[in-house]
Amino acid sequence: MLFQVINYYPIALTGVSLLLAACGLLVLRNRSRQGLRTLLAEYRAVRRSWSLGPLVLAVFLLNCFLLPAALRLHTSAEITLHYSLASQGLNPNGTRFNQADILSAQVLEGAIEKGALEGITAQDLKNTIQVRPVVQGNSYSEDAYFISTQFVVQYNASSETASQDGEKLLTLVTQAYKDWFVRSYSANPSILRLDFSPAEGADYLDSCLFLAQTAQSIGEYMRSMSGEEPAFRSSASGETFQSVSALAYEVEETLVERLEAYVLEEGISRDPGQYVNRLEVANVFMRFNAQKAAASNENMLEAITMYEDDMARIVLVPTYDTNNQFYMSQTRIGVDDFAANANHYADEKIAIQEKIAYNDHVIGQLSGRSGGAEDKAEALIGQIRRELTRIAGLAEELVKEYNARQANRYMTAVVSSSEAQAMKLAAEIAARTVLFAAGLRLCWFSLAGGRKRR
Repeated sequence: MLFQVINYYPIALTGVSLLLAACGLLVLRNRSRQGLRTLLAEYRAVRRSWSLGPLVLAVFLLNCFLLPAALRLHTSAEITLHYSLASQGLNPNGTRFNQADILSAQVLEGAIEKGALEGITAQDLKNTIQVRPVVQGNSYSEDAYFISTQFVVQYNASSETASQDGEKLLTLVTQAYKDWFVRSYSANPSILRLDFSPAEGADYLDSCLFLAQTAQSIGEYMRSMSGEEPAFRSSASGETFQSVSALAYEVEETLVERLEAYVLEEGISRDPGQYVNRLEVANVFMRFNAQKAAASNENMLEAITMYEDDMARIVLVPTYDTNNQFYMSQTRIGVDDFAANANHYADEKIAIQEKIAYNDHVIGQLSGRSGGAEDKAEALIGQIRRELTRIAGLAEELVKEYNARQANRYMTAVVSSSEAQAMKLAAEIAARTVLFAAGLRLCWFSLAGGRKRR
């Protein structure tokens, strides 16, 4: 009941004030034949008998209490997007921006959880909030196309949320949306949380491969982050994306290669016989693939020789470019495709033969070795893991620091506070009080003056 009174009080007060004024004007219109001088005389005569001050004061006090309370039920916030792709209607990752995400269940539930709100559901919040662009375009004409980067979030309380402060609710919602937006479209550092369990118990050369790939993944991830902002530097560690990337690749090129060289030099393997058999089987399949690549290469070369000299000549065709400039264009002929394919199969054959040669070298190193140097290999593996873990930690903290800074660059959210609207509220209280007083006096004068005249 109190919610209904507070919510509709401004409308009711305005309606009563206008109704009183209308009644007074209607009566005075019928008495306007007496002339303005007579009406003024009557006004002076009845003015001293008025006792409307207490009623106007009571309405003023009600305004001072109910209008600020009504302000809490109707609040707005403005969200502004700052990243470059926003003007194209896109998210930071290039996907389509959707303003409806502000009212998604995930965002609203996050706001409820953040504020520890009790008795309010995400649907209750959704029913009280509307989102609209600050500038609304339309699709009827190209001149009217407009992609807004500013949105108004309007809150109008319901009976379920009336007990909450509207400013607080909108602050929670905008903060929850900002957090969700950053999580969804900022760099995800989860790849930097290393897990070495897949390599537990693996043969030493397999461990070398796993550790090299781990170092490459860190280095490549940091290199891609450097492409976003090369100059970004951590205020805590002083590292940049490029420097951390270089650290990761250095582990691959020094520590991992040193481990691999030591393993091959000493012929270390957890199970030499099984590992050699695996490489021999792999060589069988690779030799078959190398033969296929060689045959395909020969087929392409033979196809090229089948073309007559006339057909293989380059033909020049008169053409205009995009600037309407005339030039002679070369035509693309079938020989071009055959030559490209021949090069591809030749490169493939060479790459396979290199892998076979490496496997043969490993087989030779492992064959007939008794081992005995595993302790040093294990120590090197432990050293590499610790170094990769350290670098991954530096990288993750760097990405988190970058994301935290980007959060404020992606968007700003400004909620209309009661302090900022204090002057507006004071003016509204005064205006509504004056309107009521004017309507009341006008109605009272028209009725009181008429009775006295009779």
